[in-house]
This record gives sequence, structure tokens and C-alpha cells, in this order.
Amino acid sequence: AVADGASRAVRLVLARSDQGYGVQVRSDALAAGRRGFALNAQGAVGFSLRSEAVPGAVNIAAISARCTAAISRDAAGMPSAQEAHLAFGPRWRVLREMRLGKQEGIAHLSLAPQFAAEAKAHVIHPALMDIATGWAMGLIAGYRPDHLWVPVSYGRVKVWRGLPSDVWSHVRSDAGNRADAPFARFDITLCDAQGNVCIEVSGFQIKRMEGAFDLTAPPDPREMQFDEDQGNRELSPAEERLHHNLSQGIPAEQGPLAFARALALGVPRVIVSSMDLPALVQQAGALQDAASSGPGFARPDLDSAYVEPRNDVERTLVGFWQDLLGVGQVGVEDSFFDLGGHSLIAVRLFAMIRKTYAVDFPISVLFEAPTIAACAALIEDRIGPQGDTAGAQVVAMKPARRFTHIVPMHQGEGGAKRPFFLVAGMFGNVLNLRHLAQLIGADRPFYGLQARGLYGDALPHDNFVDAARDYIAEMQQVQPHGPYVLGGFSGGGLIAWEIARQLREAGQEVAQIVLLDTPLPMRPVLSRPDKALIKLAELRAKGPGYVLEWARNRMEWERRKRAGGPVQDDGPRLHNEAIEAAFRAALPRYGMQAWQGRVALFRPPLDLHWKVTGGRWVSSAREYVFDDNDLTRFAPQLQVIEVPGDHDSMVLEPNVRVMAARLKRLIEEAETPEQRAAE
Repeated sequence: AVADGASRAVRLVLARSDQGYGVQVRSDALAAGRRGFALNAQGAVGFSLRSEAVPGAVNIAAISARCTAAISRDAAGMPSAQEAHLAFGPRWRVLREMRLGKQEGIAHLSLAPQFAAEAKAHVIHPALMDIATGWAMGLIAGYRPDHLWVPVSYGRVKVWRGLPSDVWSHVRSDAGNRADAPFARFDITLCDAQGNVCIEVSGFQIKRMEGAFDLTAPPDPREMQFDEDQGNRELSPAEERLHHNLSQGIPAEQGPLAFARALALGVPRVIVSSMDLPALVQQAGALQDAASSGPGFARPDLDSAYVEPRNDVERTLVGFWQDLLGVGQVGVEDSFFDLGGHSLIAVRLFAMIRKTYAVDFPISVLFEAPTIAACAALIEDRIGPQGDTAGAQVVAMKPARRFTHIVPMHQGEGGAKRPFFLVAGMFGNVLNLRHLAQLIGADRPFYGLQARGLYGDALPHDNFVDAARDYIAEMQQVQPHGPYVLGGFSGGGLIAWEIARQLREAGQEVAQIVLLDTPLPMRPVLSRPDKALIKLAELRAKGPGYVLEWARNRMEWERRKRAGGPVQDDGPRLHNEAIEAAFRAALPRYGMQAWQGRVALFRPPLDLHWKVTGGRWVSSAREYVFDDNDLTRFAPQLQVIEVPGDHDSMVLEPNVRVMAARLKRLIEEAETPEQRAAE
């Protein structure tokens, strides 16, 4: 947003990659008293060495003849339905005719005469591109213009020629687009008046907003870039340590909530930290002299002996690890996980590797190469020997076979027992399942199944059927035939369910499905009477102060919606918007089918927060509580196993030990010939 008479600085950044360029558009902004650059948009420009033929001409007349369900015309330019929410201005009045049919529509668009010359100055005029891709929301089942829908992403854009001032837009709607769903998806072809294809867009996604859209909302400082070299002054060791500690700390918006929870415990002494407590205590008691070891805590007592770096790549990686992990001395044979590394740090680590060496690894490669020496060997396998590597006596590590989805979560490939496959949760990352893999035992191959799109330029799956098909293709390279034992964490359980269905349909046996607190694709919405009962219970418990609390929460909820951020903060996680958006878009389109085989649901203790109509309970997250996550109607043989922790901590130490013990017995039972014969 730019005020009248004002100006904004904009940065367009192209970062070279193996596929082409990563693209970021950033604009200047003020956050927390610091001026930096906030992220507006990002994408990738890819190059293809294949010779692709220009698509054939679009038959405008034939498409128009099919689209007769709704027809609108206005030679002066029709207002977009979105103009009830946003004032676009006269340049955006480009829609002259639109026709809707079954899952498709076609529209005629042209710039007003006073703006027609701008088409020559712009290869792709923004007004034409905007309305030509976003005009067909009437194809969404149940659509009404009382909600603003905003563009989230283009899956892929192919530009064959520039847009003239007069264009036609042929839009195809995904069959699962519904007005009550959070996302809608379209494919679009833009052509000139003769039908010559100008632009092809696949996977265009829009998101339904629940409130007003505020272009002036302040940016999140964590998503901004700051010019740290202002003044050209180097930070002192103490300042560097402070910056590191702040980067590892609890975000400001989570601090008051953590503080309130600590006070509510009613115990005399509480430690609140974003870091693992034993590691924090060990680091705090072993701080080395910054002058001798540099910024960071002393190297902890590890099983591995300290080995200093032996070449340029290892020295560079040592610097990365020390900066990210806050350890003053890291050896090349030290394990990333033993030093307290976790998935959020891993994302930053591999971003630094990608920027330095132009190689793109998924963070799951840490299971294959958890040490600096192993990581350096993988890098040099891609880019060749660097610096003084040739003169050093370094044993090269043979790169392991790497899949898109399958991640071996043991060193090596595990023992001789039947493999266990576990699908990652909604964000597609398997690192949080590492503890479970270790406790199941090294005598059983344990494979995590990660999402497509975690690295490289591959698009995430936007439906579970296709995802399951691609996962199976890799699973059968590891285990060609059943019986299969598989499962999924959280939303990944839905993909595991579909994998099992496709395997059985192909004649393969599935001995056991394991669901780690998996919900249904679409949960039932709270009824009005139940919402009223919850408010009444809160009023009785908290007195008149609840009214003020409710008002504050409502205002904060509205503010977050206007800012385009999440209504509820689930804490630190991998912020991969594309994978999350694709997963959420797939939820309303997936139809679960009944399963007659063995299914086990591991879930944490029930959160019975409010009792409502019909004797039902509602959780503190304002969702109906079911002992079986409402899955028994799809799985008559469902076995429910309660384990300690909550949805996230049930797979982390120490809670995961209980789950691992129960899961090991469950898998062994499913493997016995007697059990399979009985089934």
C-alpha cells in the first residue's frame, strides 16, 4: 500500500539456483522501531532445456457456446465482485463479458481506451492479469460476494507472448471448490482475440478471508530483512551472544501466554525456555571464555571425540553450526541432534548451505548425514573438491540413495524385520518423528514419508489420492509386496489411510494402520447453542471480567484476520505456506472410505474443557471431543490407545517412550501368522 503523494522502496531479489532463480519482492517497512524490508511475494523462475511447442489456438466460440448457465455483459466494464471489499480504481474495470458453464467459464476483458496504450509498456498488464485470473469465483459452489477471496499462489505460469489490451480468459474450476472451504483452485488460459495462447496458469489458489483485508497491517519482524551493516560497526562478542540468544528465544507474542501458564502452575519455582531444559542447564554451567572460544557455550560432553575441521567446506560448516547452535567449539564428527539441533535450526542451516554452495538438500538428509564431515562429503559429491580438500586425508562418504518422499530414519537401513512406514504431518517434515524411530529399534527399518515440495521447485500435492500414489511408488522400491505396516502422524494419517486403500485395491495386504492423533478431514462445527453454553460457563467461572476478556480476544481475532495471519498461534513450526495451503485445500476434497482391517489410534488424554448439549464435551481449542477422534464409523475394528503428552509432545521425549513401547507390541502382533490367519 502506498499513500497518495508518498513513495516506497521496493527490492526485487533474484537468487541463482540450479533450476533458475528464486524470486523475492520486498518493500520497506518499520517494525519494532527498526526499518527493514518486508516480504510481499516469492516464487521461482525455472528454465527448461526441452523444446516445448506453443499450444494450439483456443476455440473461443465453442467454449462460449458451452457456457450458458450465467451470462453478463457491459461494454463500459463490469465491476468485480471483489469491489465490495477493495476499491481497485478505473484501470481495473476491464471485464466486458463473462459466461459461466459447468466447472468452466470464459470472459472477455479489455483495457479502457485511455489506458489501452499501457499494454505496450507492460508485457503483462497488472489489471488484465489480476482480473483475468480472479474473475470466475462464481464457479465456486455456493459462492456469495459477502466474503473477500484473495490470491495466495500460482502453481505454475507459462508465458508464451505478452498480453494485448484485449484478451479472453478461459477458466477451469476444480470440482472440489466450495464456498465453505478455505481455499479454491483454478487452471486458466489467457489468449488474444484470435485465440492465440498468451499465458497458461495452473494451480491458481485463492483463500477465503473471514474479515476485512488490511493492507496497512504491520509486518512480522521475524519475516523481515534488516540491513545489519548500518554504520559499518562490528558487533562485540557480548552483542553477538545476545543476538544469538534472542534468535533462539520465545517470540514476543508467545511470552505473555507462557508467563501466564507458568503462574497458573502454582509452584514456587518455574523455568520457561524455548530450549531443551537439560541442554540449557548444561550450557549455562559450561560457558567458556569468549576470547578463547568465540561466542557460544562450551562444547557439551558427547560420545564423539572432538575432531577439528580438515578442509574449507568443513571449516565453513563448523562456522554455520556454531552460529546456529550457540556452541563455541563444534567437531566435524559431532552429531547435529546431540548438540541440540531441531527442525527450525535445520531449515536455517540448509538455507545457508544453499546460499553458499548452490546445492539444495532436504532437511531430512540429516538422518543420512548428521555430522559436519558427512554433510561436507555430500556437498563435495555435488560440486567437486574445494580448496585444500585434495591435500587432506579425508575419507569420502558414499552418498546414499535418496528418494523424494522416503527418509530412512535409522543409520543404515535397519534390521531384517518388516519395515514400518510413517507419513509426516501437515507440514510434511519428519524430523519430529526421530525419537520414535530410535525407540522402535534398529532391528526394524523405519521410513518416514515426507511431503513433496520441501526442497527444489516441485509443487506440493494438493490431493491425497495423488500423494498416496506417489508414496506407494517409492514404498514398493523398498518393500515390493505386503503385508505392509504403515501409519501417519496427525493429518499424515489421512494420507496413510489412502495409501492403505490403494494398496488393498491393488491386491496387496495391509496388516496394520497406525494413526497418531489423526482427526477427520473436516471436523463438525460448533452449534450455536453449544457456543452459547461455552460463553455462559466462562461468565460463571470468571465473572464480569470475562466480558472484557472476550472483547479483547475478539478484537485480537479480528486484527489477526485483517493482517492475514493465523487466528490461532500453534507455536513454532516450519512455516512452509505452500505445503500447508496445499494440504488444507486437499482436506475438503477427500472422501474417507471404510476400512475393515486393523487400525490403532494413539491419542493424548482427552481435553474435556466444556460440557455442552447432549452430554458432549468441547476442548479448550473449541472443538468437539471424541474418545475415538470420531473414526470408529470408518474403522469398526479401531483400537484406541491413550498416551501421555499433547498432540505435539506425544512424539517427543520423554512422552514418546510410552508410545514406542505400545507401538512395538502392536506391530509385532500384526506380524504374527496366527493374527493374519484369524483376520
